[in-house]
Amino acid sequence: MDFFEKAIFDLQKQRPIFHSEDDLKLALALKIKENNPEFEIRLERPVELEMINRNGKTTIVRAPIDIIIIDTIGNFYPIELKYKTRKANILFNKENYILAEHGAQDIGRYSFRKDIFRIENYKSKKLNYKHGYVLILTNDNAYFEKNVFEKDNFDKHFSFHNGAILNRLDSSWNYSKMDKTKFILKEDNVWCDIQSKEHWSCKKDYFYKLDLLKDYKITWNDYSIIEKINFKYCLIKIE
Repeated sequence: MDFFEKAIFDLQKQRPIFHSEDDLKLALALKIKENNPEFEIRLERPVELEMINRNGKTTIVRAPIDIIIIDTIGNFYPIELKYKTRKANILFNKENYILAEHGAQDIGRYSFRKDIFRIENYKSKKLNYKHGYVLILTNDNAYFEKNVFEKDNFDKHFSFHNGAILNRLDSSWNYSKMDKTKFILKEDNVWCDIQSKEHWSCKKDYFYKLDLLKDYKITWNDYSIIEKINFKYCLIKIE
């Protein structure tokens, strides 16, 4: 068990639930520091990453990494986090947790792959990169139970249900599901409506081509059960 896995293990016994992604981020950073006082920790440290759009155009983006750990010999451990919740109102230790209804699981699935891509991209820029992590914690069973690949959903290629293999090659959004009576494919590989407005999947962050360095086997683990609500997490270690 390494320092990040231990931080998650320790938090399971102390914090079975969090108010928000920022709450989770701070709790993990503090626990890592508590367990490893010699480590330096940075939150939201920006890095410049090269992103490739699906039409082949490249762009340099300024992307903040959620947590960066620096050990005593200068090795870097970047961490990206996601906390995706279903609506709930839970009382724990006399503290009320009012969880938001995030929904938009298609974008959540895409963003999980993008986080892995970003850590891999960061890895290529840092000679003193040791390894990195992508963590998602959720009470939304649509992520860990729903196989949207088999359902042929628009986001089928980004499914990371339990037991899935996240393929190294990015097969993009499932445009076979696009309503061809409303959208047409333009020369620059962009889907537009009859008024030439781009489909949301062809804009900004959702238009990146996210080829990875390897396939990833997806495993979900129990984090906590509180008031019959099950929280699970998926942790990807990028070495």
